[in-house]
Amino acid sequence: MRTRLILVLATVALLAVGSMAQEHTIVAVATVKQLCEGVITASSDTIFNVGRETPSNDEEWRAVHDSALLLAESGNLLMLGNRVRDMDQWMAMAQELVESGVNAVRAAEERDVDALLEAGDQIVVVCEKCHEPYRDGGLSMPIR
Repeated sequence: MRTRLILVLATVALLAVGSMAQEHTIVAVATVKQLCEGVITASSDTIFNVGRETPSNDEEWRAVHDSALLLAESGNLLMLGNRVRDMDQWMAMAQELVESGVNAVRAAEERDVDALLEAGDQIVVVCEKCHEPYRDGGLSMPIR
């Protein structure tokens, strides 16, 4: 888990530093599907699971915090390169993912279970709003 966080944050940092050079081109490596399956779903599941089992120690809270950071940064990654589907609805929903992820980060930092569950509810809404037009062709996201 921590290795994945370090890799994603290192990638984001490299993209940020690299964007300062004029000849740098941002290249999105993962597809939207890979990003959703490999990072967004796993990170959001960690946040959702707080409703089933509250973290009981520093390590468990750190895992929730790290997952929330990954989720927030994933919204930024959805706004890069060939992942962008359009400049209106797609970008607005990606920004909403950033914002709901940031809410989860703050809740994890405060160890506020109620606020974390509220952030989780926001994440579900954001994900479903995106899945309907872009992934599911208008169908609702299945409840797991």
